Amino acid sequence: MSALSYHLDRLVKWLASIGLQPPSQDVRIVEVGLNNYNLGDGTYHLQKGDLRKQVDYEVRFNELLAAGYSWINLSCYGVHHGVMIVAVELPAFDDRDQHPLTPGCNTSVNLSGPQRGVLDRGWSVDSVLTIT
Repeated sequence: MSALSYHLDRLVKWLASIGLQPPSQDVRIVEVGLNNYNLGDGTYHLQKGDLRKQVDYEVRFNELLAAGYSWINLSCYGVHHGVMIVAVELPAFDDRDQHPLTPGCNTSVNLSGPQRGVLDRGWSVDSVLTIT
């Protein structure tokens, strides 16, 4: 089992343990960050092509684990067109950070569920993602 498969399985099981059953187990993964956040509407702006299948993201996920981040967050953002969207969130660094990455360190993979507004809208990601 790949590291990504392991952590996605953890995410789904954790969601179920807190009473949240995503309407889809078909997953697409997207990296989100300051470069695609829009202050005007408060959503991340993405292209449809940014949504990657698990098999297509496994190498990149392994690269992130090896890069030396102290943590990576896997967050279930909701569902878009019948597909569960899982965002990969990374720590943001600024110019004051002397050594933001420590290659070889263990990276903690944290889990997050969808925002209350997403659940109130039937798991729709529209309040947090703009996908064009």
